[in-house]
Amino acid sequence: MNSRDLMEAARTLTESGRGRPTQARLRRAVSTAYYAMFHCLAASAADLFIGRTRGPAWHRTYRALEHGRARNACRQGRTMREFPAEVRNFAEAFVVLQNERQQADYALDADAYQKSDVLEYIASAELAINQFEQADIKARRGFAAHVLFRPRPS
Repeated sequence: MNSRDLMEAARTLTESGRGRPTQARLRRAVSTAYYAMFHCLAASAADLFIGRTRGPAWHRTYRALEHGRARNACRQGRTMREFPAEVRNFAEAFVVLQNERQQADYALDADAYQKSDVLEYIASAELAINQFEQADIKARRGFAAHVLFRPRPS
């Protein structure tokens, strides 16, 4: 999955030939923006640990990222303070978008999404991805290890 393609798809979902986009399209756009962040992180981890050659080891590393584990790792304040702002901002946006994605995908009684709010979620995800990709390679590698691997007592 390409995070840039997913971001474009999210934006397209907010557009409508005439009138307002449907709730289904707005909900799908929120979900797609989150998945852009998720796949950005998964690809970054695989690229940093294995290299850009997409063989079995790369795919195994890419698929190792778990939604809940990543969210919990992003919430670990003490550890997250060790990372630069670009990584911390990505982690914060990741948690927010994951929560919104769960609401959009599963909450049948949730309030209706407004197009302006959805566009803000998309812009937030896009900014977080862009900043994350500009972060120092050591910081991105450390963050990938943080979200993929469970800490063990020393």
